[in-house]
Amino acid sequence: MYKPPSGASSLLPTSGASSPTFRSSHPVARVLKSRVVRTVFLAYVGFCALFTLKHLFSYESKPVPIAYKHFDLERTYDADEPYSVVSNLSSSSILSKMFTFNTPDITDNIQPFFIRSTSTPRQDDITLATFIPQDDLSELAALVDRFPGPISAVLHIDHPTTNTPGYSNPIKRLHAMRASNPKLRQQVDIHLITTPASHRQAPVLQQTNMHRNIARFFARSDFVLLMDADGSVPMTNVAKSFADFPQWMDKLRSGNVFVLPGFNVSTGFQEEAVDEESESDMVATGTPALTFAELPTDKEALLESVRDGKMVLSEKTWKRTIRNVDFNTWATQTRLSAIQNYDPYFSPSVILRRDKMLWCPERFGNNHAACMFELYLSGADFWVLPHDFSVNPATRPDLETSEREKTINTRLYQKFHEESCLKHARAFYAAGEWDSDRARHCRISCQKVLAVWGLVIRQA
Repeated sequence: MYKPPSGASSLLPTSGASSPTFRSSHPVARVLKSRVVRTVFLAYVGFCALFTLKHLFSYESKPVPIAYKHFDLERTYDADEPYSVVSNLSSSSILSKMFTFNTPDITDNIQPFFIRSTSTPRQDDITLATFIPQDDLSELAALVDRFPGPISAVLHIDHPTTNTPGYSNPIKRLHAMRASNPKLRQQVDIHLITTPASHRQAPVLQQTNMHRNIARFFARSDFVLLMDADGSVPMTNVAKSFADFPQWMDKLRSGNVFVLPGFNVSTGFQEEAVDEESESDMVATGTPALTFAELPTDKEALLESVRDGKMVLSEKTWKRTIRNVDFNTWATQTRLSAIQNYDPYFSPSVILRRDKMLWCPERFGNNHAACMFELYLSGADFWVLPHDFSVNPATRPDLETSEREKTINTRLYQKFHEESCLKHARAFYAAGEWDSDRARHCRISCQKVLAVWGLVIRQA
């Protein structure tokens, strides 16, 4: 019988002892074998499973949104061809991809053409695209009274349209106004947005840049007058001015932007004694110097109101720091004038193409200047209309914004300024157009940014 050499038996494991090689002495192994750890892990897995099932059930049981019963987004190119999967998407899905900065709860509650006008605009018409606040629907009547063309208006209501105690019903008021005003029925398309119940807990600044995009996208003509949502009203027939000067329409078709100068009605003042020793002082009363019926409708009457102090220049058009538009020059101007020194905070009402132009960035709640700045950097020339203008009747209170929101918006816009400069500079360079005339706005306006970040673009 074979016998192992002496000492060899000590190398084999015995039945009564365990080898150090198979011991689970590592700290991680001991933790994983702990009953507490395994219990926590199983509880976490169970929670995840229940959480997933709950959301899946809520999604499957979610009622079909009532939006889009008035309108369906359809493909306009090769509609009979089945190659595009976009045709199979619902209107809700398409809008959620169009407005990516908003949650599906918001995009699912967009109802394009909630009310459609009875007339069909011509393709070369100029549609006024604007946003109407739910608490001041009377602005619609003011718009149709002064603007003879088609209107694409967004109405965003924050509370249900039912008879909720403490709230008036904006939908009922809208239908009543429309029934009593034939101009509303003939000119105005209403696109409705209803804030869902999950977003009504705290007041949130409405995304007016999204409203501008919606009103512009669903306009039924090739050109739009993009009005700022501050209650301003166009006082002249802009479409007639373009009809009288066909060369302006050619510039508009080629991608240029036309500025509609803005003015504000000055508020009244009265004398009031401050104390016994001092003389009387002028104190603002908040009363507009002109009623809506007294607003000037031509340039001569406007200039007279400005000289009399009844009208003042709007800071959105006539910047004091950088003269985007010089008022003294415009007062005697009879031809188009191009804007030379562009201010990134310039935010007037403008006329532009409905398509083939950049859209308003929706990262900002209400920053019309961001829309204009991107258009300017992309190469669009800004031309100031010599005879047309808009007036803010000073009847709507200013939007209250907290200091924290102002600080955040200011910092965001400064970063956006730099980001837009770099984005457009890179696009022009990649297309081989950095030295072209189209890129001159980007080269001039972004000198400071390009001096720090864009040296590689010039030297590449």
